[in-house]
Parts: sequence; C-alpha cells; structure tokens
Amino acid sequence: MTVFLLICLLLILPLLAGASYFGYQVFSLLVITLITLMLISVVELLYVRRKFVIGKVEPEREVVRGEECVFSIPVSLTTKWLPVGARLSAYYGHSDKSVKTQSKMIDLDLCAGDRGDIHFAVLSRHTGMLSLDEAVVEVKSVFGLFKYRKRYLNEREAMQTLVLPRTDQRDETTMRALDRVDESDLEHRRVNERSDQIETMRAYQDGDDVRSMHWPVSSRLSSLIIKQYEAPISAETHILFDDYTGYSLEIDEKACDQALDYRDQILDSVAGSIHWMLTKEISVQLHLGLGQNAWERLHISQDHMRYKRILASLAPDSMPTLAELIHDQLRFDANDRYLLFSRRLSEATASAIIHLARHACQAIFFYFKPDETSREEDNALRMMRQSSVEVIQVNPFLLVKEQADGKGNTDV
Repeated sequence: MTVFLLICLLLILPLLAGASYFGYQVFSLLVITLITLMLISVVELLYVRRKFVIGKVEPEREVVRGEECVFSIPVSLTTKWLPVGARLSAYYGHSDKSVKTQSKMIDLDLCAGDRGDIHFAVLSRHTGMLSLDEAVVEVKSVFGLFKYRKRYLNEREAMQTLVLPRTDQRDETTMRALDRVDESDLEHRRVNERSDQIETMRAYQDGDDVRSMHWPVSSRLSSLIIKQYEAPISAETHILFDDYTGYSLEIDEKACDQALDYRDQILDSVAGSIHWMLTKEISVQLHLGLGQNAWERLHISQDHMRYKRILASLAPDSMPTLAELIHDQLRFDANDRYLLFSRRLSEATASAIIHLARHACQAIFFYFKPDETSREEDNALRMMRQSSVEVIQVNPFLLVKEQADGKGNTDV
C-alpha cells in the first residue's frame, strides 16, 4: 500500500456522501473512476510481479581496506510496454560497534525490456568482514497505488565481503627494519662441497673428504690441511603478531573506531612485511596459534593472496598473546628470524621474546605503543631494550593522522 492509495481510499467516503446527498452524477463518475483505477492497479501489480525479475544480492568477493565495496542486485523487466519504478533500501552497521546503523536509498526507473543491476556502494573502513544487514527492493506500478517488496537478510543471503589489509608499506620505520632483514638474509655456513670462495682452513681430521684437501698449503706446511667453503643459505623468517587493541571491551563508538584503527595498523604492517618478503623471495611463515599445519604455512608462499584473507578473517581481539605464540614454538632454529608485532605488552611477553632472541638468529619487535602505558609495560620495554631484542617503536597516533592527511608515516 502506498500513500497515494491511502488518499484515494479516504476520498471515497466524501465522494459517496456527496453523490447520495446532492445526487450529482459527477460524484458517481468520480467514485466509479477511482474504483476502476484501483482494480487496474491490482491487475497491473500482479502482471509486474511476474515480469519483473529480481536476483540475489551479489557482493564483491573481497576489497582492500579504504576502497568501496559494491553490492549488486540484477534486475530485468520483460514487459512489452509497461515501465516500473524500483527503490533499493539498504541497511548496514548493525553489527559494527564503531558506527551507528546507517541506511541508503537508491531509486531506479526501468522501461520495458530493460536489464541491469542496482548498485550499492559501502566504504570499507576497517579490515575484516563487511556486511549488509538488510536490503529491501520496492517495486511500484505506473499509477503508484500498490507496491510490493522483496527483502534480503544477511542471515539467509550472506551479503558480506572480505576487507583485506593494505600491503603498501608506508611506515619508514618498518621499511628500514626490513631492509636490514634483507641485508642479513645471506647467512654463511661451512660445507664440505666445492664452492668459489674459501672461508677458512683447518688441520685434517679422520673422516674428512680427501677431495677437500688443500694440497699447495699442505705441501708448504708439511701438514694435511682441509679447505672449508662458505655457501649462502636463506634464513627462515617467522611472523608472529598480537592484534589485541581492546575493541572487545569498548562500548563507545569513538573508542571502538579508534581501537579498530590501531588494529588496522598492525594488520597492515604484518601484511606489508609478508608482501615485501615474498617479492624479495625470502622464505616466510605466518604463525597464528590457531592450529595451522605446515602445509598451510607453506601455502602462503604459493598463493600471495592467502595470507591477506587469513588476516582479514580473524575476529578482533581473537589472537593469543605473543608469549603464548612463542611457547607454542616447540623448537628454535639458530638460523631463523622472528618478526613480532603487538600493541599489548607484559613482563611475561618480554621474557618470552628475550628467550626467543637468545636462540634465534634475529628477533625484531614492532611495538605499537599506546597513548598511556602501565608500569608493567614500561618495565617490559626496559627489559627488552637491555637485551639483544631489537625494539622498533611505532606511534599509532601519528600513523592514523598522517594516513588521513595522505602523507607518509613517520617513525618514532
């Protein structure tokens, strides 16, 4: 039912009263015209319901944070001459604590034989799942007396898309740390195989391969000398991160939005670091503490989009602490390198990172320092700075502000 129909129904009573009281034929003609118009509109609506086809909501599969996600609904009108008017009303943000529930309306006029899509764009503000809560398509007949609607609910239609983290690394602090990773990627080890460069020589021992004998030096020193060579090896890089920012504990919209901004910075840094290393052909593994097997970690290097989808699929504040992730590592390889990202810090986490640094080739901790730190956090930071852990401190406030201004990030 439309407002126009309600007005027409209200007009019937005074028209009937005027026709019975005054006896004028004009009133009777108006009543008959109005009733005929309503009957035609009913037939028209039934006809349009058969000829106007509305498909399912088709969201984009995935978008990068900051881009617009376009939801589409295919429609087609197979009438011979009759046009229709359609309106899409979409509602979103009901499950997002960082914004109020929002809505948007789009009107569309279709002529006979038209086919197309109704498009609705939503800005992807934060990494994660972007969902439409509800979408309603209303179709009006030509006279506008009647309309029918088709309603879509997210629970039934899965009207959602994945918002991926950004991989364009703008933080100069992180970039300089990764440059040092690249420079130290060529480790050296002693091997007993032929190489172009001799690292050192030593006295012959039982079991040494005779082919490794350095005969000129041996004859000169009158003693058997073995040649040892160096060969480059690629250190395995492990990435561990903690995305906790307190979003799950916040109620205020502004505080929730700020917590998600901090989380975006962490995920962007993790995704950007992985992307950078994969382009440099550096072996990397992402550890989430969620029961990943070796095949899943290895598959990251084969499918560069996989790690972005994994990061985007994580619910906010769902990751264990860095201490728990480190304890899950059953063994440490002296050739391995660890990059750790977190905004949450405790003395237990600092102790675990220091223990990790003692057994690994390199440990770099990217600390997204909150605006206010507790005494325990200050003590933990002091512990790591006094150890062999390389602490890279990042100020999220500067990152958020400068990204909003469109400038490059500044390290602290």
